[in-house]
Amino acid sequence: MLEIRSLAVTGRLLSTSFSVRLGDAIVITGPNGSGKSTLLDCISGVLKPSSGVVSIENKVQPAYLPQLPPRPFAYTVREYLMVGNKQSPSTKYNAMFDVDALMEKDITALSAGQWQRVAITKALSQPSSLVLLDEPDAPLDTQWSECLDRVLSDEISEGRVIVVTLHRQDIQKSWKYQHLKLTPLTSS
Repeated sequence: MLEIRSLAVTGRLLSTSFSVRLGDAIVITGPNGSGKSTLLDCISGVLKPSSGVVSIENKVQPAYLPQLPPRPFAYTVREYLMVGNKQSPSTKYNAMFDVDALMEKDITALSAGQWQRVAITKALSQPSSLVLLDEPDAPLDTQWSECLDRVLSDEISEGRVIVVTLHRQDIQKSWKYQHLKLTPLTSS
């Protein structure tokens, strides 16, 4: 489903290779500056790599949650969830992450954790078999981090490909995953 071959970005990401198939997951860890976000930007098409290949079966457009997603304009949560979505903003994820209770709030007034739950809901609601999540549980408290863990376990068992970056290497997930540890570029 997803194959990365010798992908590198000059000054930001050392050559990296891995593959993930449908119903599988990979957790990418590493310290600041190791290229975790850069790697996801390349997979999503936001950034062009200096070398290497990103191959996504059937040219699937990934659902992508960047680290610290920007809050565009002063939308309500309902309006934000409707952007790019021709259907109802209500999805099964709204209930899972208690987003329905936030629907009429302005997104600029949400706490970091509330905003992250809304952004996760929007990403997971996209009809893509490939989901890229850049440090998704960083601003979440324990309750919501555990909820995310359960939801991702379900998504994997339903056949989605999940690619997650984490800053902390000691965080364990309840679902089966590959682990890729990136190393930072060394300065000369």
